[in-house]
Amino acid sequence: MRALAENMNIHLIYLILISAALALGIYGVVVQRGANLVRIDGRTAQMALIWAAFQLLAALAGYGIGSWILHFELERDRSIFWIHILAGVILAGIGVRMLLTAFKKKTFLEHRMENIDIRQDTMLSLRMCVHGCFAGIACGLLRLGLAQMLVCTFVISALFAVAGYISGRAWGAEPSDKAYAIGGGLLCVVSIVLQILQFA
Repeated sequence: MRALAENMNIHLIYLILISAALALGIYGVVVQRGANLVRIDGRTAQMALIWAAFQLLAALAGYGIGSWILHFELERDRSIFWIHILAGVILAGIGVRMLLTAFKKKTFLEHRMENIDIRQDTMLSLRMCVHGCFAGIACGLLRLGLAQMLVCTFVISALFAVAGYISGRAWGAEPSDKAYAIGGGLLCVVSIVLQILQFA
């Protein structure tokens, strides 16, 4: 019973770290949008919920794919070792992509908006769903708790989206690259830890 509780706690830590890393990617985009806002209003919370909802749906779809792959591979008597390797590679791949985005030279365009452009920001949130889907696949492969994953994904994504709009409005788009770098680095660390713990 104690071992089961410890295992659940470790899984929860993984989920929080993965969700936070993905949410930093969202923050990196949203802070750029917030830098162009004239004022923060009720649309901020509405758009944050949209970001979180799309991220949750992407993670759910990914989890289903990951669970299917896991079931298929176990039926073929594949080792859990290789399944953990695959999950680690997926997380590291997302992390490396975020790191490349962080260090890629970019120009922040000044385009003042009276309010949040929900249509444009919704399109941006759909693009970020790719990361959420692949992270969901990794979580499905690792058999992390589905309900816990959905709660972590939704809550943390919504909080970081709100923070992105507010901090972007207050301090500009400067934190964008740092957010991508921290999130990408965090996913790479989680991936490495996953592999190390297999041999512990």
